[in-house]
Amino acid sequence: MPDERLDPSAGINELLEKVGSLENRIGRIEEQLKAAVQGLAPVQPNRHQPEAATGDDDGDLVMDKGLIESNIFEYGLAWFGSLVLLLGIIFLSNFAQNHLSGPLASIVSYMAVSGIFLLAWYLRNSFTHLSFMLNLSAHLLVYYITLRLFFFTVQPVIPFRGIILFLLVAVTGGQSYLAIHRKSELLATIPLMLSLATALIADQTYFSLPLILCAAGWSVYLFIRFIWWKQMIVTLVFVYLTQSVWLWNNPLMGNPFGTFSSHPFNLLCLFIYGAIFSVVPMVRQEGRFPDGLYPATVLVNGLGFSFVTLMVVAAYYSGTYVWIFASVSMICLCYSIFLKYKTNRVFDPAFFAIYSFMALSIAVYGYSKLPDALWLLSLQSLLVVSWALWFRSKIILVMNTFLFAGILAFYMAFYPPVDKVNFAFVITAFISARIINWKKERLTLKTEMLRNTYLIILFLSMLFALYHAVPKQYVTLSWTCAAVFYFIMSLILKNIKYRWMAIATVLFTGFYLFFVDLAHLETGYRVIAFLFLAVISLGASLYFTKKVRNKLHSGTE
Repeated sequence: MPDERLDPSAGINELLEKVGSLENRIGRIEEQLKAAVQGLAPVQPNRHQPEAATGDDDGDLVMDKGLIESNIFEYGLAWFGSLVLLLGIIFLSNFAQNHLSGPLASIVSYMAVSGIFLLAWYLRNSFTHLSFMLNLSAHLLVYYITLRLFFFTVQPVIPFRGIILFLLVAVTGGQSYLAIHRKSELLATIPLMLSLATALIADQTYFSLPLILCAAGWSVYLFIRFIWWKQMIVTLVFVYLTQSVWLWNNPLMGNPFGTFSSHPFNLLCLFIYGAIFSVVPMVRQEGRFPDGLYPATVLVNGLGFSFVTLMVVAAYYSGTYVWIFASVSMICLCYSIFLKYKTNRVFDPAFFAIYSFMALSIAVYGYSKLPDALWLLSLQSLLVVSWALWFRSKIILVMNTFLFAGILAFYMAFYPPVDKVNFAFVITAFISARIINWKKERLTLKTEMLRNTYLIILFLSMLFALYHAVPKQYVTLSWTCAAVFYFIMSLILKNIKYRWMAIATVLFTGFYLFFVDLAHLETGYRVIAFLFLAVISLGASLYFTKKVRNKLHSGTE
């Protein structure tokens, strides 16, 4: 048997295996270093390739630890160092203002910031993340130093508010330009937040509110142009927060807290905010941002608009708010129709339709007051059901059902009964149940829950309406007539649910007759009530018994 140590092919094979193992390890190291530079998670080794000799797992563990340390030093310390540098320059600026003349202190501060910009430029290729953090700190410092030329200082360097406001707008404009040039969403968010801060610091109606409008419009433009959706959501929230602070008399600038800033321009700007952010559902997704962005934006915009609108109405329009909500209702209703035909989504047009009907309800309440407005609100429910049928929207139908039931319960619990209101609920519940049963395929309803809810409301509201509409001695007769109505409907529609409603009404009538009428009715009315109820009950029993027997008989044949 030949000696393997003298076999040259064995040595060559062993050498090739070691070279292949070394190439695999070098490849994994390069991938991990590349991932570290890009700020990504470390790449897992390829398990399909042949493993090297023992010791690979230890090598991977060493690389993972080294990568964690590299991330901490490159990213964590860059953030921490930039924050410390930012605070250091701020303290330097304050020190210079306290010990030097105003213009000289500002020059020193600007020179320090220029040094940071130069350092960031010098490190732009070799230390990308550190350069980015230095740039970010420098942008904030430029705004701060410019702001201190007039605001928050005893001796302004430039004693003209308008000039400083112009410079602040120019600073944020330049920052936006650089953000677009560098294609950085974070750098684009900074000037938007600074613009909103400038609006509050300026504390002037015809400057602050238009600046908030510009920030909102620019944010949506950046979203449409570059699909920077995160900055748009952040700006959406802070726009309404800024408007709220402004309405509370801008206490951040030392004004008395709680005194509303009264100006009709507030309402106009508020409508424009809502319109600007309502453009988002028109932007095509095409896989460029999460699908949930549409409902999130619509909901946040609706909540912010509602909150600030209620503040404005409570402050200045508590007696004349009908036209405001009527306008909101009409605008949202038209926009819901527009979205229905321009998009293939269900939630967005449904939300605007629901919001429109809620605004219309508030307008109806302001026009008629309670409880007279309730009969209009109940009839409005029919309009909502018809709208849901047109939009093929179960969301609208479900929301309307809960609102309708809630309004009815609120009315019965807290307001004296009014006949036209009572019968409006009866009619609305009956027609709504019929529409849902008639077009349940169009609404793709898989259960009878909504229809059953309206039938239960019909049953209860019918008893309630008749009880308060007729004299007490005729309550039993009226409820018996209602049972007859349900029996007739069950025959016409061939629907067993109306039959059960008729039986339940007969039981309620009997209970009322024995426990209430026997103690209060005169003998004549008592006889009529007993006979009438007995005739209806026996007649119904005979009819349905005969009908069941006929079915059984025909089935046996």
